[in-house]
Amino acid sequence: MFGFLRRSLDVVKEGGTKILKANPAPWNNEQLLLRLNSVKDLENWAVGCDKDVGGFSDSKLEITEEGCGKFHGNISLDVPKDNPRITRSGYAGIRSKVHGSSLFGIRCWDTSLYRYLSIRARGDNKKYFVNIQTDGPIITDLFQHRLFLRSPGEWETVLIPFRDFILTNHGIVQDPQMEMYREKVKTIGFSILSQPGPFRLDIDCIKAINTDSTDGDWNIQPPMQFHEKS
Repeated sequence: MFGFLRRSLDVVKEGGTKILKANPAPWNNEQLLLRLNSVKDLENWAVGCDKDVGGFSDSKLEITEEGCGKFHGNISLDVPKDNPRITRSGYAGIRSKVHGSSLFGIRCWDTSLYRYLSIRARGDNKKYFVNIQTDGPIITDLFQHRLFLRSPGEWETVLIPFRDFILTNHGIVQDPQMEMYREKVKTIGFSILSQPGPFRLDIDCIKAINTDSTDGDWNIQPPMQFHEKS
């Protein structure tokens, strides 16, 4: 009960920050969302793969000796012969757990003051996706973007504009698209699909940030509107 009330008070305090939208402050250029630097940090994450439903892939999330999260395992495209319901395989993923509920509903991150999702990661030669779930009406909706890592084996900081995420549902791009509900980001995750063999993605931290030359989306001019003369 105490934890529930404390989270409710936290929501009230978080709501007070929304007055910054009228005049975003330059000193408020980043918000730490998640760290993966300790065993305790990993308690905030869920791990899954197709093995959970009868496939043969496996995945783990562990802490390395240098103190970062290691998402690793092996992807198998084999389909179990004794389960005709499974026709595709080759998936593994991790996602942050939901923060918890309060008097005001599920606790979420408000990322609307920031332009980029910043990820400090070290990958291999495999392709990974970043997944964002918002507190929207369809719980299977995910906003996805490729995690473009240019130097395998080296630490990189990747900035992804929130505006560039694509709405998907069960891996299928949705039409029409809709804007991400950035005031209600519920979970953040990573996934790998259909790439057989071992994989490893190290993750240090995830932030919502602006840069020295940006101020959230506030300095992006809307597209010019043209109207036909009557």
